[in-house]
Amino acid sequence: MTTDLTPPPSAPAPPAGPDSPGPESPGTRGSSTVIAVLVIVLGALIVFGTIIGAVFSTIRAAAVSTDSRAVAVSGVDTLSIELNAGSLTVEYADVDEAELEVTAPFGGDRWSLERDGDTLTVSSPRWEWGMGWVFGGSGSAVLLLPDDLEGLDAELQMAAGSFHADGEFGAVGLSVGAGEVDLAGAAEDLTIDLSAGRATLELADVDTADLTVSAGSMDAALTGSQPSDIRAEVSAGSLNLVVPEGSYDVTSDVSAGNFRNSVGSDPGADSTISVNLSAGQVSLRSAR
Repeated sequence: MTTDLTPPPSAPAPPAGPDSPGPESPGTRGSSTVIAVLVIVLGALIVFGTIIGAVFSTIRAAAVSTDSRAVAVSGVDTLSIELNAGSLTVEYADVDEAELEVTAPFGGDRWSLERDGDTLTVSSPRWEWGMGWVFGGSGSAVLLLPDDLEGLDAELQMAAGSFHADGEFGAVGLSVGAGEVDLAGAAEDLTIDLSAGRATLELADVDTADLTVSAGSMDAALTGSQPSDIRAEVSAGSLNLVVPEGSYDVTSDVSAGNFRNSVGSDPGADSTISVNLSAGQVSLRSAR
């Protein structure tokens, strides 16, 4: 007799729980692949950029050089400066001619020192399309002037960069688009138009001062003899003005902002100070 044995039925598969992973869909696998590729590409770009930056830094460091030139200045009474970028320092020294020394990775020879009649002109290079950054900028320059030129007039047109000067000047005019200005010494008349950036002034024996701040910050400390007239106009930013001790006829027109006058006002005084404030902050005090 033959007996057929039928195996018992298999137990049903347990239902998938909420935490049980299901099969990965083609869409999920595709997204993961795209993300992985993007990460790889981004990492490659970062590495490439680092390598290129290191190469340019090495080239710039190896290419740093110093360029010097000199111009006779007998009879010169005006200094004209056009600073597009870079750093320029002006000093008086025991020299016979005006001497310009430029230290830069590239383009040091693009600085100019020229004389036109009674005017000595200095200008930094003007770079196009960001090439100044690629080649390390305009570098730094030092202008040495003979001591017997002290008292000459100075005019500065500054787009960017930094300017430092220490000495005695006549009429000083500064137009600053951006950057940093540091001027010390003495001047007879002072005109400054600061669009942005920062200006620090420490000048003695200023007779008249016309200070305009469109934005940025200006610290002006006037010492020595008492100025006859100071005019300050601030449309934004801040002006911190310190004047020699004395009596001043102070007038102000404040439409917005904060004007703090620690000098007071003596109507009819020989020295006058007028403040026009549209916005920002002006502080006026006397030296102690």
